[in-house]
Amino acid sequence: MNPSPLLPFLLLTLAPLPLRAWGPLGHTTIAAIAERHLSTSTQAHIAAILTQGQDSDLPSIANWADEVRAAASGHGSLRDDAEARAFNAKFPTNALWHFVDLPLGAVDYREVGAFASLNDIVHAIKRCVAVLERVENRADDFTKPQALRLLVHFVGDIHQPLHCGTGFYDLSDLSHPVLITDPKQCSGKPNDRGGNDLFLGNDPTQELHALWDDALVTAIHNSTDYRSLADWLESTQSVSPMTGDYHTWPEQWAIDSVQQAQKAYQNIEFATAAIDGQRLRITIQLPSGYIDKNQAIAAQQLAKAGIRLAELLNAIRWQ
Repeated sequence: MNPSPLLPFLLLTLAPLPLRAWGPLGHTTIAAIAERHLSTSTQAHIAAILTQGQDSDLPSIANWADEVRAAASGHGSLRDDAEARAFNAKFPTNALWHFVDLPLGAVDYREVGAFASLNDIVHAIKRCVAVLERVENRADDFTKPQALRLLVHFVGDIHQPLHCGTGFYDLSDLSHPVLITDPKQCSGKPNDRGGNDLFLGNDPTQELHALWDDALVTAIHNSTDYRSLADWLESTQSVSPMTGDYHTWPEQWAIDSVQQAQKAYQNIEFATAAIDGQRLRITIQLPSGYIDKNQAIAAQQLAKAGIRLAELLNAIRWQ
């Protein structure tokens, strides 16, 4: 199969970025879109919380969840930040809040409970909403500024297909890994952690997840300016409004992302698998046209995330 002519360029922009959805450009773009669709009342509530947290706007807080997680291992801009240090000590499992590993054949979040967790992204979003709707801060939970920062980020994360859908495998023959999508057959099987263990060709560092996080996003509008990308997405993408109880939206978003992840895995060739310590490594070959096809999906998911973030913020019963 012939790779897309854009692939060599895109590969140069990739870096191994495990479990980091969309990257800074994607998250700030989502926050910028959301800001444009807030009601006057919601704007006032958010402004008060931003002031309390000494933050300026939604794009400025969109990547805090990734930065605070990086600080836990001594990296990033918050590595010496006292609040980040205290947050990581108080919530040592926060790295798990960014994703949920659901089989690609999942059609209802309630039917894949074995793959869900109280520490998954669905529960993390619900927890943030609960904090923002609570009159008093609880000593064992986030502050309201932290809840807002996390919520802005996690609504972005849950719309990154590979943060919800993941490949499970039959590895009885490592020379021929077999993708399993039926949830009933996935229990107990190894998975690729949302494409973090899928490597493009023979390259030892480039992962499918990283391709989705950054390279596809940059390629959408050929720009690294988040406001320009937000403008373009709003002018080209249509997003249907959410309905029903907003407390159930995260489950719906997760399953919608799994359905998009099915497309992200479509026609990928799984070449060989290896176990490197505790890390699974599966070499893959992308089908022809993969970049162009999935770039369109990435654009739609970014637009969905921005509009749906605004819808959720408008629906919250702020306290």
